[in-house]
Amino acid sequence: MSRKTLLSIVTIPLFLTLFFSVSIFLYGTPGFKVDKTQSGLWVSHITGKQHTSVQLGDLIVAINTIPYPKVLGQLVLQEDSSSKKSITLQRNEETVTLPLQTKAFCLSSFLLLVWPHFLLITVFLTLAIIAASYAPPSLNTRLFFLMLCGFSSSLASTLVSHAGIMDPMLISMSFFCIALSNWFAFGAWIHFAWRFPVERDLLINHPQAAVLFYLLPPVMAIGGALFAAGLSPEFWPWLQRLRNIFLPVIILATFVKHTVDVFKLPPSPARNQIKLPLAAYWLSFGPYFFLYLLPNLLIDHPLIHFRTVILTFLFLPMAYLFALLRYRLFQVDRIISKVLAYIVLIVSFTVLYSLFLIALKRWLWQDQVLSEQLFLVFLVVVVAFFNPLAGRLQKTIDRVIFGNQPISPLLFRKLSRKISTALDIPELIQAVKRDIPKQFAIRRAAMLILDGREPVPPSGQSILDPEKWRNSELVKTLTEEKSYFHCHTITGKPQLSQELEAIRLAGYSTVFALRGSSSLIGLLFIGFKINGRLFTNEDTHFFATLANHTGIALENSLRYGSLAKSKIQQEELFEQLLQQKKMATIGEMSTVLAHELKNPLAVIRSSAQHLNTGPHSNEITEEMLSFIIEEVDSLNLTINSLLGHARHRSPDIQAIDLQTSIPALIDKWQRSTDHHPGIRIACDIRPHMPQLYADPSQIGQILLNLIRNSEEAMGEKGEIACSLREDKEMALIQISDTGPGIPQELLDDVFKNFFSTKKQGLGLGLPVCRQLIQAHHGSITIQNNTESGTVVSIRLPFHHRPAKQQEA
Repeated sequence: MSRKTLLSIVTIPLFLTLFFSVSIFLYGTPGFKVDKTQSGLWVSHITGKQHTSVQLGDLIVAINTIPYPKVLGQLVLQEDSSSKKSITLQRNEETVTLPLQTKAFCLSSFLLLVWPHFLLITVFLTLAIIAASYAPPSLNTRLFFLMLCGFSSSLASTLVSHAGIMDPMLISMSFFCIALSNWFAFGAWIHFAWRFPVERDLLINHPQAAVLFYLLPPVMAIGGALFAAGLSPEFWPWLQRLRNIFLPVIILATFVKHTVDVFKLPPSPARNQIKLPLAAYWLSFGPYFFLYLLPNLLIDHPLIHFRTVILTFLFLPMAYLFALLRYRLFQVDRIISKVLAYIVLIVSFTVLYSLFLIALKRWLWQDQVLSEQLFLVFLVVVVAFFNPLAGRLQKTIDRVIFGNQPISPLLFRKLSRKISTALDIPELIQAVKRDIPKQFAIRRAAMLILDGREPVPPSGQSILDPEKWRNSELVKTLTEEKSYFHCHTITGKPQLSQELEAIRLAGYSTVFALRGSSSLIGLLFIGFKINGRLFTNEDTHFFATLANHTGIALENSLRYGSLAKSKIQQEELFEQLLQQKKMATIGEMSTVLAHELKNPLAVIRSSAQHLNTGPHSNEITEEMLSFIIEEVDSLNLTINSLLGHARHRSPDIQAIDLQTSIPALIDKWQRSTDHHPGIRIACDIRPHMPQLYADPSQIGQILLNLIRNSEEAMGEKGEIACSLREDKEMALIQISDTGPGIPQELLDDVFKNFFSTKKQGLGLGLPVCRQLIQAHHGSITIQNNTESGTVVSIRLPFHHRPAKQQEA
């Protein structure tokens, strides 16, 4: 049955409403209302000024000379009636016939009469249309729709008796419409209840049994009427009496069925689907039994008007509609507890108000001002205490009746802090797996990592295999649309429902998205509560917030793992590069060493061989021996240079007066045999220089090495300038010469090991100088002069910083 077909059925109660409304409006009002009984029409209410002398409590037994039993069956019997309108009634064991006069309705008086019926019909049909339009298409939705259309048709048919219409044909039509619509509506109701929810469908194996729900009430009513009255006119009053004989049975049966469902169903949305209408049964029929029926029997008048009773009946179809729409199913306990709390408070304050009025009337009624003041105080007290009392009462009902314990914000913050500070993936997994179930009283929790940057530790559950979910409908939907899913059927998405069912069978009730800064990086699975209750909306919001924190922590852990892995890889790569550099240095050093040792050894060998050939003159012998000694000194110098480069000792820091130490060092060099007398050395030192904290021997080694290099580059003559000045809390020492300079393309290579522009030399002088200067936290640069020669600039801090301080 399509939705268009269902919506077209709405025209039936609308047509009946329109037909009976127009008929009533054209007929007019007799000035009283009646209720149907087996013997006649009982005058229940006098609506205003009337022309007919009808009194409250009169029993109308004939209309237009047609007896009441035949009036009910007039649509079938077609009895002839008097042309004059009249009614025959029984009053105090007397039978009186009175002419019937009616008064035309004005629009306002007509609407004032029928508005309760119009309101109920509108509400019923609105609920039916909402169900057909928004509830998942199913047999239960169609039955709910048909049930409300049936009750709407029944309400429309009662307009005749409500308006007191005394037309036999209209009364008979109303009687037949009420009977047929009631039988259909109650049949659809019990049919719906027996199949709702689908997890407790009692007709799933015997769908044909539903025919009994529709046939049994009319068959029993018609059979009972035939048995009691046969084919006599009394058949119709008996049919009227027996038509609703199954109503209490249907109400009790559906209530018992839903009560059993609550105990039979496991904790799931299906159980909450039942809780809502089951609570609505008490709200719908409780006021009728306890505030209308019992007071009417005990104190001869009800505590509430029957219209109020009719309005309370709306709770049941509204509850069924919410259940069909699955609206806030996980909040049903909270909704019920809130409604109960408000009902208890309203009744309590009503009783207090009544007692307050009694007290005012007895003691303070004479003092009008004081009475008004106390009444205002009462209202202020009600306004001030209603909401706090409602909140406390609701929490008490949640704890005592439903066993719901709210999540402690303190525990939540504590766990959230622990998860947020976990940088290691195994630590984060253990925090989710162990601490979440322990803190929140759930059976299990787990985390699935979808990001492929880190290997996933084995979990022992196939449901937590990342490869199973990477291309799943669940991950796709969580990426694009939602943040979490409860594990139940999703209408219109069979693949997603199948995946959620697999998660539920693994012992989890809800799955949350774990999001990084730009994408979905994992899933958080939350198991069922240990006490078997469903999660409330507040619980879900707590876990959604926790999932956000977990997602951030997971992304941080993944980044931390990547950084740790990168650090290890960089350390390994550095070790490899260092080893390669060492091997390259050894190879280069071996080549240079072989070159430097080969020539001296050849000279020594040839000299020794010449001496070994026989006796020689003293002059030749001394010459050969001098060759050997010179070459041994050369070898010794080469070995010392290599050892000086390989051995590095920390500087012995002392205070040095550069204004005296540098000139003394230059003077010593000029007196040595290594200095060429044709080269002039000038010294320019600024006065009042601070003391330099450094190793004197290493500073002297650096300066002498640079002066030697300059003299070797210039040859037999030239000039060397040595200057000293203060530059930004640094000592700036510059040594310049007038030599040929260094080719521009070779300037970047002068500090490399074993690089030299001299024919004789290991190429270790400048590298050793830079190594010693860096040990003093200084720097050295070399560049060509604009005219000729080179300039070497050394910068050293006056105050030496220890190695630990430098690292800090």
